[in-house]
Formats: sequence, structure tokens, C-alpha cells
Amino acid sequence: MSIFLPLYLKFSRKRFQRAFKPLGVIKKQWYLVSVPHETENFFRAYPFIFRLSKIGSVVLLMPKNLEHIRSFMKPKQFEIILYEKSPTIFSEDYRRVAVQLGERYFHFLIELNEPANISLPYLSNFQRRIAFFNKGNFPYFNIQVKNGYTSLNEFFNIKSEDISDMFHFYSRDLKSIEKKLGKSRPLLFINNAEEVDWRGGKIILGKDIMPDDPNIWSVLYTIDAYRGARDAFYQFALINDKKILNDEEKCSSDID
Repeated sequence: MSIFLPLYLKFSRKRFQRAFKPLGVIKKQWYLVSVPHETENFFRAYPFIFRLSKIGSVVLLMPKNLEHIRSFMKPKQFEIILYEKSPTIFSEDYRRVAVQLGERYFHFLIELNEPANISLPYLSNFQRRIAFFNKGNFPYFNIQVKNGYTSLNEFFNIKSEDISDMFHFYSRDLKSIEKKLGKSRPLLFINNAEEVDWRGGKIILGKDIMPDDPNIWSVLYTIDAYRGARDAFYQFALINDKKILNDEEKCSSDID
């Protein structure tokens, strides 16, 4: 980080204090969304991001450590700009992102990281800049929300109906993985938890498949139920509407 960055941000903050115009109704809006850096938080945010892409055009700022997720995101749903390190003013990543954005206009900048990156508003002339509430975010972000994604959905009038098509996997690849695993249905994925009586096949993380296996997400996409740690694998199972078994469920389990 440049030693001049804190001073520059402090003395240039007045540029963001002008009020924005009323929201109004625009047929097609453009959103620049800075996604969470961690895989778990990315999946927590993804239903909101995906629904947002249904009402406008979305460009994602995504760290390269999430590039593995890009392979099963719908290719035409988003434009994605990758970066190595969080883009801060005077950094090489900031300059690369700025070049890729060019002179495009966005109706909204949405920062989903906490703490927010207050260098992002300098990338373009964003009138409406959204982040989760934090006193230090103003005036860099002039719209701040509490109550997380519930508030964001309400702000953009996004309906919370179930979504079943957020990710894209080739059926032939899923069938190949199922055949390789050789497990019966229904399938239970166990992640760092005690085994449970289950009328079907079990996939145990660390035994049947390793956490860094590139096929892990395909496996999670095909399972019927999940049991164990509430981490990135849990979030992925949750947003794909898999049955979640609590630790207390020790008895024989079935899928309705």
C-alpha cells in the first residue's frame, strides 16, 4: 500500500459529498458489483447477485482466488473482471481494472465486502454507491444498508422466489462423476461431522473426495442432502436447495 494513500483518500473525500439524483425508473440499468473475497461469503451473496442480473446488466469485480467458481457460473450472465489484490488507488491492480472499465457509465456501484474498499468509488463517476453500513464509508459510499442482503433485495425490489438455475454444469460431466463415485441414491454429503444412519449413499469429505478436488462443486451440485460444517461447501449446498441435516439428526433420514 502506498504511504500516500490514506492522505489522498482523506483530502479527496469531498468529491463524493454531492447529492445524487432521485432513483427514478430506468429500463436497463448497469451495476458494477465488487463481490466478497471469501468463497463462503461469495456464495452467501450469490442469490442477490444473480437476481440483480435479471433486472439489469452486471459487471463483477472478482478476486482471482475465486476464478475456480467462474467455470460453473453461467457464461452469459455476467461480465467478470479479475484482479490479484484488492484494487487500491496507486496500485497496479487498480490501474488494470480502471483500463478494463474504460469510460463506461454505471448507475450503481455495489460493494459487498466488509470493510468496504473506499478506493472503488474513484474508478468512475458513480452517482449511487452502495455498501453495508459503517460510519467510515461515508461519503465514499452514499447509500448504506443494514440487515444485509434482505435490505439489498428490498432496495432493488428484487423478489425472493426460489432460483433453480444459478449455475451451469454439463449433464455428461455430472453423470460421469456419479458413476465414478458409485454411490446409491439419495446421496448425503458429510463434511467434518459424525456419520448418521442414512438410507442411501454417503460421500465423506476427506475420504471419498478431497476439499481441493476440482470436481467438489459438481459433487455438491448432485447431492440430495448435506451434513456438517457451515463453510463454503455448506453455503453452496444451501443455495442449491439441498436438504440440510442438523447435528441433532441422528436417526434414519430420507428425502421427501
